[in-house]
Amino acid sequence: MSDTIYARVGPELKEATDQYAKGHGMSLASGVSDLLSRGLEAAENESSIRVLEQRTHELQSELTRVRDAAVALDGRLGQVLGTCECGESLTGQDFLVVGRCPRCQKGVAGLMAGNDSSGGTVNRNEFAPFLAGIGVTLALIILAYSATSE
Repeated sequence: MSDTIYARVGPELKEATDQYAKGHGMSLASGVSDLLSRGLEAAENESSIRVLEQRTHELQSELTRVRDAAVALDGRLGQVLGTCECGESLTGQDFLVVGRCPRCQKGVAGLMAGNDSSGGTVNRNEFAPFLAGIGVTLALIILAYSATSE
């Protein structure tokens, strides 16, 4: 047996309730019951919703920091740091990610170590600050990741 609740509502709320019931293929009584159940559930879960909203905000902030660090890292990787023996400019990406010249496919590890006598060059004045910048950027990404995994 179901109980009855009598309530006076404004015309806008009545119209909205009628539309909800009609849109969901329900009688008005079923629509009101469904809306009341959902509203009570939402009210009971209000504190957990606030916690989820706060966590979402924190994660969005972390994502922004990681995105900024990734953009900085991408910019650093595009920096020209040397020249291959074939004359092709070598970027941070060529040195740290790919490991070879984009034109002739020769390995560039020897150039970084300074023991390659093939004719390629590395601008040492740019390379040390480049590595420091990469290190700082990676540290920021790791910190942001560790803050989000807690």
